[in-house]
Amino acid sequence: MKLKSKSTITIAILLGLLLGVFAFGGNVSAATELEETQQVQFQAPLMVVNASFLNIRTGPGAQYTVLITVVGGTELPVLGVARDLVWYQVSTVAGIGWVNSNFALPRGNFQNVPFVQAPEVTSVQPSAFGTTPGSSDAVATVGFSTGRAWGLSVTIAHPLRTRPTMNSSSLGSVGGNVNVIYSLFEAAQGDGIVWYRIDTPDLGTGWVEAEKTMFRPFGCGDISIAIFNTSLAPTIGPNGSGSLDGNVRLPEGSEVYLIDAINNFYFVELQDGSNGWIPAEAVSIRDESVISADFCTNGGVGSVMATTTTTTTDGTTTTTTTTQPQLSGPRVVINTGFLNLRSGPGSQYSIVSTVSGGTELRVIGFAPDGVWYLVEGSFGQAWLNSEFTLFRGNGAGVPIIREFTASILSTPVAAITNAVTLFSSPNGTNVIGALSGPLNVNIVARTADFNWVQVSTQIGFGWVQTSLISLQGDSSLIPVIGG
Repeated sequence: MKLKSKSTITIAILLGLLLGVFAFGGNVSAATELEETQQVQFQAPLMVVNASFLNIRTGPGAQYTVLITVVGGTELPVLGVARDLVWYQVSTVAGIGWVNSNFALPRGNFQNVPFVQAPEVTSVQPSAFGTTPGSSDAVATVGFSTGRAWGLSVTIAHPLRTRPTMNSSSLGSVGGNVNVIYSLFEAAQGDGIVWYRIDTPDLGTGWVEAEKTMFRPFGCGDISIAIFNTSLAPTIGPNGSGSLDGNVRLPEGSEVYLIDAINNFYFVELQDGSNGWIPAEAVSIRDESVISADFCTNGGVGSVMATTTTTTTDGTTTTTTTTQPQLSGPRVVINTGFLNLRSGPGSQYSIVSTVSGGTELRVIGFAPDGVWYLVEGSFGQAWLNSEFTLFRGNGAGVPIIREFTASILSTPVAAITNAVTLFSSPNGTNVIGALSGPLNVNIVARTADFNWVQVSTQIGFGWVQTSLISLQGDSSLIPVIGG
């Protein structure tokens, strides 16, 4: 028998492998497709923060210390869940932490999220953010959850930045001084850390690093601030009042509002609005004569600072910083850096004003689409997109507004009620697609005879016959193209 050479055998093996790849190529492709599908299917679900500020803790409960404070809208990948199905283990820029799901919105499939055992409770330490274990983790506004507002003190000197990033320009250095309490506007995340925007009398408005600050109550007017001389757990008082029953212990140095006194006990209020009684001899009263706070001289208890930018009809812009009272009844809190308020319920309407994140506005009406809310403030009345806000209060009594006063449209709009054909040119040829109403799209151009208008849609720019749409807005703003 004649033996084959090694080279012949090698070629035969390679040829066989190559043919196998072609023969089972469909199976390889199917396997790859299945793997990709499984990866999508098992993508980690998210918890989206539904409060302006939210504490992420080292364990599933208020007895654990704060790991990091994040801002509204932050997306947190879910790693596990506690047995109470309230606390979820999440991944953050500061490491693994726990979030209270009462203040977050679930996104994705939670079916495969495993149960995780709670870690051991470590010793209580004051948080760098000024919050304390046991206080509510959700903070609704820069005025927090009650009419008694809180500000911010800088504990470590560092630059005041123009933007919430380390490489942004500096307005100067803010000294570490707990005797100065600044007004707080909003929060943001940048470069993996949390930033707060504050108002300083010398340098103006800028961003400071959250870990180098602490929240402080404003002791304006006749209200007093109590400082804990030792670790204390507020409890039910001698008259049966109080929302805390001794299960929340705050560290030495904590500051709270002093609301009432009976015999040798003080009734105090925490940052989240919870309250309880403590022995009077265990606290000292903060000396307000050494505290500098523009909020108290320019604002007052029950107010928060709001920055408003107004654009007039001649194009000039003015920016004002005003105090704003805490509101009762249905209201929204701006949950983005800045939000445009418009003259009508839609982005096609002109901008009435621009307000900063954390601003609280009273809701006086809903649009039929349930997305746009009519609000009122120092600017009068205007509409905002509720997707960029947090709703507070009971909206059951708020009316649906189907008719409103004539508003200026910043962009002419084509209202489409039935199906229309979209063409690439104003001559009825080269069909791009079809649009099905009811639908509003922006008009970007028209023909000289006004028989055709060009509109901007999700499938691109195209032309429709004017007779098939209802024009809203000033037609003189539409540029003329062609004949």
